[in-house]
Amino acid sequence: MSTHSRPKHTPLVADTQLRPGALKLPALLMQAISHIAPAVGLVLTIQFITSLAGVTSPLAYAVAVLIVLTLGISLTQLAKHLPSAGGYYTYISHTVHPRAGFLTAWLYLLYDPTATAINIAFMGYFFEKTMQAQFHIWCPWWLFVIVVTLVLTVIVYRGITPSAEAVVFLGGAEIAIVMALSIFGLLHPGPGGINLAPYLPSRAPSMRGLYLGVVFSIFSVTGYDGVVPLAEESENPRANLPRAIMGSILCTGAFYLFCSWAVLVGWGTHNIGAFVQSAENPCFVLARRLWGRGWILILIAVLNSILAVAIASTNAATRVFFALGRAGVLPQSLSRVHPRYLTPANAIWLQTILTLAVGLGLGFWIGPDQEFYFMGVAITLGLVLIYGISNWGVYRFYRGERRGEFRVWPHLICPLFSTAALIWVGVASIVPLPDAPLRYAPVLVGVWILAGLMLLWFMRRQGKEGWLLKAGEAAHERPATLPETSRKSM
Repeated sequence: MSTHSRPKHTPLVADTQLRPGALKLPALLMQAISHIAPAVGLVLTIQFITSLAGVTSPLAYAVAVLIVLTLGISLTQLAKHLPSAGGYYTYISHTVHPRAGFLTAWLYLLYDPTATAINIAFMGYFFEKTMQAQFHIWCPWWLFVIVVTLVLTVIVYRGITPSAEAVVFLGGAEIAIVMALSIFGLLHPGPGGINLAPYLPSRAPSMRGLYLGVVFSIFSVTGYDGVVPLAEESENPRANLPRAIMGSILCTGAFYLFCSWAVLVGWGTHNIGAFVQSAENPCFVLARRLWGRGWILILIAVLNSILAVAIASTNAATRVFFALGRAGVLPQSLSRVHPRYLTPANAIWLQTILTLAVGLGLGFWIGPDQEFYFMGVAITLGLVLIYGISNWGVYRFYRGERRGEFRVWPHLICPLFSTAALIWVGVASIVPLPDAPLRYAPVLVGVWILAGLMLLWFMRRQGKEGWLLKAGEAAHERPATLPETSRKSM
C-alpha cells in the first residue's frame, strides 16, 4: 500500500500483535505522569528534601526539573523514529550496538519489573503504620502487597484500555487532591505568610545542602520514560510519544514547583525546623490543620498514586518482556498475546510472580521500608547507565543514520549536559557510602552487570546471538483504518 494513497489525516498505528492504536495522547500523557507518581514524590520526599535544602527545597525541585527536561529532550529524539515495545532495548541496540542494547535490557530488569514491588511494599508499610497510629487498626504490610498485586494483575491482564482508564482516574485524583491542599495552604499561610523565599538561593542553609537537595530531587521527577514501551499500542507513536514525554515532565514539573512552595507556605516558612523534625508526615499534619478529618484525602491521594504507578510500571515492564520474548532474548512464550484482551498474558503472569517475590522476599528480609530505599539506590545507579548510554545513542544516531537532521541543541548539548548531571547524581548517591543495607546497592548493580556480561559471552561462545540482529528493529506502521485482510496481504 502506497503511503501516497493514505488520507492526509489518517492516524498511524504499529503493525503488532498487541492492540494497536488503543492509546491516544491523553492516555499516554497520564501513563507517563502516573509513572512519575507526583503525589508520592511530593508527600513522601518533601520533608527529606527540606532537611537538606531547608526552605529552598522548591528551588531544588526546580533545578531537578530543568535537568530532567534535557533528558526528556534526548529521549524524544529516539522515540520519534524508533517506536517499539522494546523501549531502550530497541533504541540502544539500533543506535549503539545490539550487545549494548542487551545490557540495557538487563539493567532495565532492575527498574520497572522491581519498581512495582518496592512501591507497593513501601506503601504497605506506610499504610500499616498510618492505620495503627490513626485508627488503631492492624493491617499487615504483606497482606497489602498481596491484595494490591492481585488487583493490578486483573486490571492489566484485561487490556490496555482498562489499564489506561484506571491510570487516568487514579492519576487525576492524586493530582487534584494534592493541588487542593496546596491551594488551601496559600489561602491559610503559616508563620511568614506568602513569600518567595523558597526560590531564593540566598535562603539555602548552605550550597552543599541545596546541591544535595537537587541530587535527591531528580529521581522524584523521573519516570516519564514509562510510556515508551507502549509505543506499539499507541496512536501515531512517532508524534504522540514525544508529546507525552515532554508533556509529562512539564506538567509534573509545574506540579512540584507550585505544590512544594505552597505546602511550605501553608506550614510556615519561618517554622521550617518544625517541618523537618515533625514525627508525622508534615503533609498529613498540614491537611489535619486545614481540613480536620478530611486529612484522610491525602492518604487516599498517596494510595491512588501508588496504585497508578504500579499499573504504569507493570504495563511498561510487561511490554518489554513481550518484546524480549519476541526477539528471542527471553523465552518466546513471553510473546504470547491473549486472543481476546490482546495483552502479553505470560509476561503479565511473570511480572506478577516477580512483584510478589521481590516485594515479599526483600520486605521480610530487610523490611519493606528499607527495601524501598535499597532498591531505590540500585535503580538510580542503573538508570544513570541506561540514560547515559541512550544519550550516546542519540548523538551517534543523528551524526550517522540521520545526519541530515542533526542539530546541536537536542543532539549534542542536551545529551552531554544530562549525562554529566547523571554522573553527578550517581556519585553523590554513593559517596560517602550510606549505612547498611543501602551501602550494598552498588554491589548489587555491579554483580548484575557482571552477570549480564557473562551471559553475553556464553551466548557468543555458543553461537546463539542470532536474536541480537532483531534487537534494533522498530515496529512497522500502518494506517489505523487499514482492514485486517488488506494488512495481511501487504
